[in-house]
Formats: sequence, C-alpha cells, structure tokens
Amino acid sequence: MKSKVDWEEALSRCVRCGRCRSVCPTFSLLHREWAVARGRVVLVEALGEGRLEPTQRLEDHLSTCLLCMACEEVCTNKAPVVGLVEEARVLLVQERGKPLYKRILGKVLEDKALANKLVALGLLSRPLWGREVPQYRGLALRMAFFEGWDMVPPLAKPFSREGPQDWGKAEKGTVALFLGCLLDFVYPSMAWATVETLVGLGYRVVMPPDQGCCGHPHRAMGDREGAERLKELNVRTLEESGASMVVTACATCTAYLKEVYPLSIPVKDVVEVMLEAGEGAFQYRLGKKATYHEPCHLGRGQEVRGLITFLQGILGEGLVEMEGYNRCCGFGGSLALAYPQISLGVGEMKARSVRETGASAVLTACPACILQINRCLARAGVEAQAFHLVEAVEVIDR
Repeated sequence: MKSKVDWEEALSRCVRCGRCRSVCPTFSLLHREWAVARGRVVLVEALGEGRLEPTQRLEDHLSTCLLCMACEEVCTNKAPVVGLVEEARVLLVQERGKPLYKRILGKVLEDKALANKLVALGLLSRPLWGREVPQYRGLALRMAFFEGWDMVPPLAKPFSREGPQDWGKAEKGTVALFLGCLLDFVYPSMAWATVETLVGLGYRVVMPPDQGCCGHPHRAMGDREGAERLKELNVRTLEESGASMVVTACATCTAYLKEVYPLSIPVKDVVEVMLEAGEGAFQYRLGKKATYHEPCHLGRGQEVRGLITFLQGILGEGLVEMEGYNRCCGFGGSLALAYPQISLGVGEMKARSVRETGASAVLTACPACILQINRCLARAGVEAQAFHLVEAVEVIDR
C-alpha cells in the first residue's frame, strides 16, 4: 500500500468471514488456514506490525498464493488480498533479500540479451536433457532430481528476432504488438497467429523494438524496483511506436499494462478485439471437440466476459462447458518453479475437469495457462491439448 492509512484500511476490509475458503485453489488442496485469503491477511497484518519475524516459513506461506483473485471476487467487503500479499512480499524482499530462484528468474526476464543466449544454448543442448512428450508441446527433463518440474517449455527461436516487424494495412488503424516473454521465447506460433488475426481484421501490426517483460513477474516476486525499470522501458518504446492501440495475446500482460502503465494509447487483449469483431468474422480450424478455460487475468483481472457465448457462436455443439471453467489452473508464475507440488496439485484439478468434458482441445487466452494445462494434461494421461484462441479460430476471408 502507498501509505500506512491505505495499509490499515485495506487490512480492515477482511472480517475473517471465510467466504474465500469456498473458492481458494490452494486451500482446497492443502486445507490449512494459512493457505486461504483470510489466513494470509492475518499473516500480512502481523508482519506489518512487527509481530511476526520475516522467516522462511512465513515466506513460504505468502509465496504460495496464486494471486488468482478468486477470493476478491467473492469478498463482500472487496478486501484487496492480492495487493496486500504483493506488498508483504516486497517487505520480505527488503528484510530477507531475494531467494536465489527469484534473483535468477528476475535477471533473465529483465536482461533480454541474456534470455536470448540462454534460449540459444537450450536449443543446442536439448538432445542431451529433453525428450518429446505426447499431447504436450514441450519437453520432459531426463534428470530424476527435477521431479515435480519434470516438464519445461518448448524453446524456440524468439519471435522478436524474426525479420521485419511490420505487417498488414492500416484499414482500422495501427496496432503495437506487445509480446511478453512466453510468446517471444516459448510460443512464437501464438505470436504469428495473433499477427494473422489482427491483419485479417484490418489492422496494421508493428512490433516496437527493445520491449521486454511486462514486469508483472517481478512485482509478484516482491521486486518493486525491477518492475518499475521494465515499466519505464516498455512505456517509452510503446509510446514511440506511433500506434493507436497496444494489443497483447497474454492475459497477464494485458491486465498488468492496463493497471499500472501510464500510456496515452489504449491497451486491449487480442480476445477483446476478436469479441468486437463478433463470431461471424471467424471460423473454427481445429476440428476438435473443445472446452474453454478462462484465465484469471482475463476474467477477474480485466472483466472480459462473453467468450463462452462467442465460442458457441463459432463452434456450436462442438463446445462443451467445463465445470470450474474460470478456476485457476495453478501456474502462478514463479510459484510453479519454487513450489511445484502445489502448482501441480491445483493443475491436477483442472486436468480432471477437462477429462470430464470429453474434449480434446482446451481453448484459452493465456500462454502461461497453456503451458500449465498441457503439462498437467500430459501428467494425468488426458488425451487433450490446450490452444490459444488465436490458434483455434481464423478470420473468414471476405
């Protein structure tokens, strides 16, 4: 919080009623009071007042929150749980410093040249440590000591290093494409599909150079300074792009840009642009029975709704609604790296929900969700695969 008054007011909104227990993914897995919003708020309050020391145990309790906002959605007093937990993580970093995994991850995400080198090294050495996994667009590590993080992203040549970064005609205006990390380094095919969708809808698409990570992972890890540096970098390059709108295909990036970036041009998720065009502008190209998973940062984070109706208009009876379609998949950014068993436990619930639909395609709008869902589907032996909406549908050529 920005001041002591804000901090105290935010804390006072939680009246410990327990409604959050019915929706919290980590509580449903662990059944511990510290693993639910009201318990974590108590811990945050005690930390802020100096009644609790910034121990490793406290860091574990606060770092295993998925920041999915489900508790905030059902809270009658609108307690800003995510903001409180994030602020507490900042305090923990100030008091304890950053754990090794946070230092490494933060450095890689902030230093794009280093990230490019690591991806190149990973591509060269992949035959030594990885093997393809059926129904999963990724790899499995050969080393047994990585149990729990036995699957890693399918590295690829970064999209930002692909030729000219200017496509289409500006019939409806010029769009600046903000890539984020996963679309650039892991899923360039999604980036291409995003460009094709926007161009097909009549937009000129440019990709501003020198853009980096949006900064949300840094904020979530308590690295306020790193998040600010990335924000300043990206605001500058996006403002200088000459575009009339910024579009991303990552729900987390879009939500974060909308929330904290002081841009003079509007920011939209690519699915918002698709919703504006209407279902009549698209056709389904996968030919598979599908279900829909709503990313936390799309539905709760941006309040973008209507995707199920939109997809029903395109797929008809080929779309099957999933129970808990808007329940968090369990990725949680660095949580999946530091606390893999919690991430996998929540992900297993999502895999079971997918299995129950009988669908062979899971449509969503977040590359992190796609990574997590595919990982958990493969582990559970579910014959299904997750796709971004821009990969699943295409603009009808008129």
